Amino acid sequence: MPTHGLLTSGVTSTGAATKLQIGSDITLPAGGPWTIHHVWCQIARPTAIPDQGSGGYFVVDAKSGDVSPDPAPGKYPMIGSSISHSANAGNSAMPLNLWPVDWQAAGKAVISFFAVNLLAMTTAAKAVAGICFGDSVPAQLPLKFCDCVSSSFASATEQSIGTITLSEKATRIVGVLSNLMKGDAVTIAETVIGHIRLASNDIQLAPAMFPCAFAFNSADGTPVGNPSQPQAQFIPLDIPVVGGSIINVYGTTIESVTGNADLEVFLAYE
Repeated sequence: MPTHGLLTSGVTSTGAATKLQIGSDITLPAGGPWTIHHVWCQIARPTAIPDQGSGGYFVVDAKSGDVSPDPAPGKYPMIGSSISHSANAGNSAMPLNLWPVDWQAAGKAVISFFAVNLLAMTTAAKAVAGICFGDSVPAQLPLKFCDCVSSSFASATEQSIGTITLSEKATRIVGVLSNLMKGDAVTIAETVIGHIRLASNDIQLAPAMFPCAFAFNSADGTPVGNPSQPQAQFIPLDIPVVGGSIINVYGTTIESVTGNADLEVFLAYE
């Protein structure tokens, strides 16, 4: 069975070292048992108020009790950004916190995510968190073939990014990389953070919701400076495909932006 992905989105707490659930519970599909091989979390700060930073850890909780081994204490790094020295700080890039794990979960197992921001914040940070799972752990393979689609949009509702038609010789999708950016004018107090979804009428993909490589903090004034971004890495997948399959790609930002967000999605296959 192919690699799948599920996620939830919400906010962090404003209190220092305060635990708050991110969005709603995640319920795995029926069937199973499932191998959960990655957990991830990403945050973006909605204000550049000086002397306020983000980051700490996120917590994975096997709420239904049918994940083995039980991931408790389940605390993983949630890398954010250090404090701003000015409200005019540039829109700094936030990394994807993607960590490999090895858990077995029953069908319909329920998992909850919590965020613990170590510093107090005036306004809660936006957060997205999720899992990658399937019947086995995908290997990190060299990229033989790669294709992409891109689009620009402003709505917080899901948008079509485009379709990718795989080669007739394609046998499996081995990786995905989603590059979310901000190319239009910046509006204060607007984060750029989101996720993607893959779908197809030719092969079984659902659920296939995966994170973006970066998110971006908002600004409070006129941003000064350009944030640096490290090289992003493909998320390993193992999705058997029929040659010539058409993959539909969708993108969502969890809050709307006044100027368009820009999203490129790359699929690697062999």
